[in-house]
Amino acid sequence: MIQAKWIDQALFEPAFINGNWIVHSVFQHSFNLQDPRQDQLICVSKQAARVPKGMILAADDYAALATGLVAGTSLLVQQRVIHFPHHRLSFQKAAKFTTTFPAGTVPFDRELFWSALQSVTEKTGIQEAVSETIRSNHPFYDAIDQLCTPSFKEQRQAVAYLVGRGVGLTPTGDDMLVGHLLARRVMGQEDTRLVAYLQRRLLTVNDLTTDVSKHYLLHALTGAFNQSALSLTRCTDSAAFSQVIKEILAIGHTSGADFLAGFARSIDQFQNNRNEEFIWQNEWSSL
Repeated sequence: MIQAKWIDQALFEPAFINGNWIVHSVFQHSFNLQDPRQDQLICVSKQAARVPKGMILAADDYAALATGLVAGTSLLVQQRVIHFPHHRLSFQKAAKFTTTFPAGTVPFDRELFWSALQSVTEKTGIQEAVSETIRSNHPFYDAIDQLCTPSFKEQRQAVAYLVGRGVGLTPTGDDMLVGHLLARRVMGQEDTRLVAYLQRRLLTVNDLTTDVSKHYLLHALTGAFNQSALSLTRCTDSAAFSQVIKEILAIGHTSGADFLAGFARSIDQFQNNRNEEFIWQNEWSSL
C-alpha cells in the first residue's frame, strides 16, 4: 500500500473518511480527485508545494499511481484509503500541514517587503515585471484598485474583469485575486459582502474560470492559501522575504508572479487608503 507523505490537515475532516470519488484531471506533476457530492478538489502531487486540500507523495509512488490514470475513473474511499485500479493509497498516517490563515491581523513589515520586491524581474502574465506592480497603469491593476475601494459597484466590476481572465490552469486575473484576498487578511480589511458575492458567483455561474482556479479561489475566500503564501506574511527580515518570494515565483509559469502582483498592489492600496483617512481625520479635527 502506498502511503501519502504529507496532507492538508483539512483532509482529516469526517467528510473525507469514506466516499466515492472520481479522477477529475491528470497533469504531469499532479492529478486532481473530486468527491461529486462536494464542489472541491483534492490535489495529489509529487511536488513539495503545500496547497489547500493537497496531498504530497514520494516521486516513485506518484508515478505508480499516475501511470495510465485517466479522468473520469471512479475511486472507492474507505477509512482514508483510496482504491485506485492497481494500487491503494492511504492518507491515514500522513504528516499534516495547515493552509489556514491565522485569525486576526498579523504584523507585516511592508517596507522590507517593498525592498525585496524591487529586485524581482520575473514577469507576470501581463508581461510586466513584478517590480513594476505599484507603478503600473495596466487595466489588471486598475481592477485590483477597484477591489480595494468600499464601493460594491466597483468591486463587482473588478470581479467581472478579473475572474477567468488570462490563460493556463489558473488565469492571471484569478491569481491576482487570490493575492488580493490574502492582502485583505494581512491588512485587517476583510469584506464579508465581497466574499459572499464572489463565492456565490463561483458556485452558481458556470464556466467563469477553470475548475482548478475555482478551487483555489473558493479556498482563499475561506482563508486557506498555499503554505508559501502564508509564509510571506510571517517574514521578519530581508533574507526571509527574498527566500519566500523565490519560492512563490517558482509556482506555475506566471502564477506565483501574478499572485505577488495582486498581493503587493492591494497592500499598497490599503495602506494609501489608511494614510488618506488619517490625513482627513487630522484636518477635520483641526477645524
